[in-house]
Amino acid sequence: MNVQFRKMKPLKSYQHVVDEIQTAICEGNLKEGETLPSEMKLKEMFDTSRGTIREALRVLEQKGLVSIRTGVNGGARIQGATAKPMTDSVAILIRQQKVSLHHLAEFRKMMEGHISEQAAKKADKKDVQRLMDILRDAAAHIQTKPSGWAEFHKMDAEFHRTLAMIAENPLLEANLTAIHDNIQIYFHQYLPWSEALLHDNFKDLCGIAAAVEQRDPGTARRIAEEHVAKFNALMEKNLE
Repeated sequence: MNVQFRKMKPLKSYQHVVDEIQTAICEGNLKEGETLPSEMKLKEMFDTSRGTIREALRVLEQKGLVSIRTGVNGGARIQGATAKPMTDSVAILIRQQKVSLHHLAEFRKMMEGHISEQAAKKADKKDVQRLMDILRDAAAHIQTKPSGWAEFHKMDAEFHRTLAMIAENPLLEANLTAIHDNIQIYFHQYLPWSEALLHDNFKDLCGIAAAVEQRDPGTARRIAEEHVAKFNALMEKNLE
């Protein structure tokens, strides 16, 4: 490891340590899998207190930049970049209902419309088969005459995650996964169960899959956007 950290500036807190280590990671001077020097060594390198170092490491861990292990072989190890901190934030916003139905629908229309459009451009036969397998399982579930959304919502989320994987954009995939893993809290409150709505939902998924199979990006996008708008309108009506 060949990294030179700048010493603490007067009146600077743990944020200086965070910024220095984060910059070293982003610039490639600290590699994934490497372990940072001990707390005592970092204390000397930054010319600061051990408490400041510990607080900085805690922040870096929250950001997903390091993982901290205790014990003889412990220490702060550099983590590979992931979208988890971002998706965790999105998930918390949704679960605490800090996002309005209108804003959530607006975001979903843009995201899911684009994802469906890109999937229709990029899907190969194996990708289409994955979508059809999910729809086959969903059709079998519908035949059991369910009395609630729970199981179908899992399949619906898997269908949309698969579309995002086909679209090959990790940022879109991460955000879509966070939304579909947590949006049930809105569905449970504002989307009463009905067999007619279940069939309507399934029909829309089939329409998107058919457009992807036919390599029809415009239709795939239109159906996805209309699907979000339709079900959001139902939820907003029940919100009144």
